[in-house]
Amino acid sequence: MTDFLETFCPECDMGVRASLREQPATLRVRGEEIDFTETVALCPHCGMEIGDSRVEDENLEQAYAIYRARHGIPSPEEIRKLREFYGLSLREFSRFLGFGEQTVYRYERGDLPDPTHSLVLEQAKTHQGARRLLAKNRKRLSERSIESIELALSTHAEDLHWVRPLPSKLEEQTADAPSTANGYRAFDPDRALALMRLLAQQCRDLFWTKSQKALFVADMFACACRGRSLTGLRYAHATHGPVADGREELRYLLAEAGIVEFCECDWGEVLEPGKPLANDPFDEAEHALIDGIATFVNSFGTAREISDFSHGLDCWRNTEDGQVIDYADAAGEVAGAMVARMPGLGGLVG
Repeated sequence: MTDFLETFCPECDMGVRASLREQPATLRVRGEEIDFTETVALCPHCGMEIGDSRVEDENLEQAYAIYRARHGIPSPEEIRKLREFYGLSLREFSRFLGFGEQTVYRYERGDLPDPTHSLVLEQAKTHQGARRLLAKNRKRLSERSIESIELALSTHAEDLHWVRPLPSKLEEQTADAPSTANGYRAFDPDRALALMRLLAQQCRDLFWTKSQKALFVADMFACACRGRSLTGLRYAHATHGPVADGREELRYLLAEAGIVEFCECDWGEVLEPGKPLANDPFDEAEHALIDGIATFVNSFGTAREISDFSHGLDCWRNTEDGQVIDYADAAGEVAGAMVARMPGLGGLVG
């Protein structure tokens, strides 16, 4: 950007040749503070900072670029190159990925892909993932697009490398030994998906944020009662309370498995049970625990209320954003707080 900018000063009510100055700034992107160097346009007459969209758009893109690099989210250029590799239009590439028809257009224009869509884009750069997406969304595509995708895959022997791979937190957790970080159980995807479906079936108005608190109390309560978590998920501190460490990957697995559906409503997406489970991984005692946990979750009228409950826990207050909440520090406290709210749960505690 040049040192000056022809723009309009609303304070002076006239066109001016504003000087440009760089200064430290912080912008919250999806709840995360991003430090960067912003550019501001200053009126040469009154000294007022002028909100010119050209400057503000560049500042926003700087913050987005840092956020993308931090979380492995593909850039607009990387998304465009991936689409061009398959030889697809914006509309057809959106359909291939299973997105809305204008979604890729927005991402190539600079909008941040949400974490779930980033995972899908990551899948699209591998042969296995691309063929799975093609099988899933084939009916939405034209014959010409199908031929173009198949030709691209057949003529390129290796997976693509221009979209940075996302670190797979859930894959890491499956390899972890049982410990206090996972509630003495290695992460079990089948158990996690099954628990989410049961919670979606038994809990009212289970918004995604609320579901994270439901998972947290379920695993912590089970660990306190039976000495092991139900799923082996790790949990981390987030602004609105504890969340599964790798929650967006979990959301992607849920969508892929089809056992939970994300239904739009006035206040966001509510989880509803999808297709039945092929196998039930829980025993009778675990089902009794899950029934009690669902009753506890239903005692809160809103997601905000259960978030407020989690904010009262020392295991959340004494950790920082992104820090894993240890079961050894949390399970007993969570179970005690749950029983204090609903004494009937005391009969489930071993």
